[in-house]
Amino acid sequence: MKINNLSMLLDMMFWSVFFRQSRGKSFLQRVQGKKWVNLMRLLLALFIMVMLSFSAYATTENATTGPYAVSFDLNSSSKYSIQSGMPVQEDIRTAYPLLIRINNSTEVQITVFEYNDLVDSTPDLWQTINSQGLARLGLRNITLATEMVIDSMSAYGLSGKDDNNKTLYSAYYWLDSNKCECGPVSVGKTNVVITSTLPLNTTGNLLDTMHVIKGLAASQGPITFAPPKA
Repeated sequence: MKINNLSMLLDMMFWSVFFRQSRGKSFLQRVQGKKWVNLMRLLLALFIMVMLSFSAYATTENATTGPYAVSFDLNSSSKYSIQSGMPVQEDIRTAYPLLIRINNSTEVQITVFEYNDLVDSTPDLWQTINSQGLARLGLRNITLATEMVIDSMSAYGLSGKDDNNKTLYSAYYWLDSNKCECGPVSVGKTNVVITSTLPLNTTGNLLDTMHVIKGLAASQGPITFAPPKA
């Protein structure tokens, strides 16, 4: 419904209530009742404005890194930039990084690891490997979250605190993990890793809206996002 139509509907509702409640009342009581109606109309108008300002922040970002298209929505009022990093080629895989920077500091890194051949993608194995990796970085109080879903795929997350007591969140999932006929393991070729030092709710918005797809190769420079004014 359009905003002007909603305003008209609110007017009709309020005046209907006002006239029903003002029958048999004195002029002073009617004036006081009218003030109450105007106050309620003002409060509802403010509520609508607040809801519209919140919805203005919600925007889906589309970026590319190597042959992968990445989309997400931070739903944040902060000004940030998105930058594709240079691919890093290793013996068994190629890493395609995507950086989200706030105030010239990298707060989020999304990396798509593409392996040359099928590798073991069994969650229990990688949960152990990734937990040990965070410990080697000096993080403490490492916590594992299982049974997550990111990009409609099974995922898991880890979190830990650094020496400054700042929390780092990380999440992991495979785009193409499948059960292997060779035994009780899974195999895949494409692993997505997200690390974030943003607040938990903003990181949650990112993970809830993440989508990665291969096939849209493009080179892209830095993008700066400025939230629309309310």
